[in-house]
Amino acid sequence: MTPTAGFYEIRVDGPKRRHYRLFCLLERDGHGNGLGGPSLVLITGMEKAFRTTFAKADYEAVRKLGNEYLARNPRSVAK
Repeated sequence: MTPTAGFYEIRVDGPKRRHYRLFCLLERDGHGNGLGGPSLVLITGMEKAFRTTFAKADYEAVRKLGNEYLARNPRSVAK
């Protein structure tokens, strides 16, 4: 679980000991927000070196993007 509450973090380990992360939100009311139904919405992705951590500012940037997405109705989506 990330320090960014309400977000889901998908973790993938890549070549040369790189860690890749996708930060997503669960959009439960997809029908009312321009989506076809409940959806997992990708907010952003980041990468980091093996055995390092993201800075607090990195998580704040994810939260800011998520809040920007949630503030729109209908949501801005690419299908």
